[in-house]
Amino acid sequence: MEITVHVPASSANLGPGFDCLGLALDIWATVKVRTADHSDHPEPSIARLVRQGINAAYEGAGAQPALAIEWDKTIPLARGLGASASLRAAGLIAANALLEGRHDPEALFAMGTKLESHPDNMAPTLFGGLQVSLFGRAGLIHTPAPVPENLKVVVFVPDFEMPTQESRRRLPKELPREDAVFNWSRVALLLAAFASSRFDLLDEATQDRMHQPVRGEIFPGLAPIMAAALSGGAAAAYLSGGGSTVAAFVVDGEERVARLMTQAAVANGYAGRSIITAPTSKGAYLE
Repeated sequence: MEITVHVPASSANLGPGFDCLGLALDIWATVKVRTADHSDHPEPSIARLVRQGINAAYEGAGAQPALAIEWDKTIPLARGLGASASLRAAGLIAANALLEGRHDPEALFAMGTKLESHPDNMAPTLFGGLQVSLFGRAGLIHTPAPVPENLKVVVFVPDFEMPTQESRRRLPKELPREDAVFNWSRVALLLAAFASSRFDLLDEATQDRMHQPVRGEIFPGLAPIMAAALSGGAAAAYLSGGGSTVAAFVVDGEERVARLMTQAAVANGYAGRSIITAPTSKGAYLE
């Protein structure tokens, strides 16, 4: 038996929404899981992330069959596009298919969040769209938020990896009240700007004082690439997830924005590529 799962990339934080905002992007990876006669077949090392999802779904559900895993590497790893969430989600969905739908979507979300340690990428990966997700008093909460239909996203993906855990270790343990209020107000403004298609507010709404300044020290190219996006007409620019991808919200002129972001990166010593994409309302699904 072969099961094919399609999973979207995702962009988390969106500036001020640290660990609680995530947006599914129209960049899709394909993961194939098939039952095999034995489990010593060669497979990519990254298959361990898919296996983590499979193991989580099978926990307490009986013996797991020998499985072979393939994926098409469409979503770059350790670049702030939610690749680990996508691969783990693919494992969860494939295993759940083998288990004939034993788990409902919310259970899969809880399993995926446990593997990821935070829900901001897993929620849009599984459910699509812009998701607000958090640990509530009674458990995990996620809910969709509106996104303007004509919004596009341009991402510049550097060639270098920026592992999330390494950058998280540098983040401040505490924030001054002024900075905390700054971020809370921008999250509220961002959701309101999306709901009302107020593109003129997106630049202010994506400002952040918690994680981008620190990660900008690790990645000096961040500020000039963001500035290039804005100079090209982007409505806003921010560090996608933990980096190293830089994302820009664009209404029109996306090719110009992509070109200028790439030029700014190269001028500052960073090779990579720009991708023009858009939000997707669709989450991971079985073929």
